[in-house]
Amino acid sequence: MTANTQIEIEASPEEVKNVFFDFPNWREIKNDMIKTVARLPGHAEGPIQKGEKLAVNFRGVNSQVTVLENSPSEFKWRGDTLYVMSGEHSFRFEPSKTTPGGTTFYNSEEPFRLSILVMKLLPATTMFNQFCKDFKARVESVKQEGTKF
Repeated sequence: MTANTQIEIEASPEEVKNVFFDFPNWREIKNDMIKTVARLPGHAEGPIQKGEKLAVNFRGVNSQVTVLENSPSEFKWRGDTLYVMSGEHSFRFEPSKTTPGGTTFYNSEEPFRLSILVMKLLPATTMFNQFCKDFKARVESVKQEGTKF
């Protein structure tokens, strides 16, 4: 069972990615699904590399994820929490075909192990959709404030 969601954001893919990778301000997204993301010590400079580990707080549970891809259009990680809850999470940033100058933001999860059962029991798609809405609100508020991306 894969959870796939998407939303249109009125900001360019570059602007959306700049807000996405502003990990110190993820708390401003105001969402409980992914509360915080942080680079581990020793990896704080330059672009995030494939194989790099990040510290992520999922709904109050701290975990480490391994970056699988960081390309211009996709950021993907694999997470394992206690070797029970695991999956690959992907965020994609594509030029919108419906919002001129905007971005279609995709948020998806391919669960493994017990995560498959948990995603069936929890309203996973609802949580992913809410994350997309909250992320869209954050990006568009940053753009409206004129904060430099």
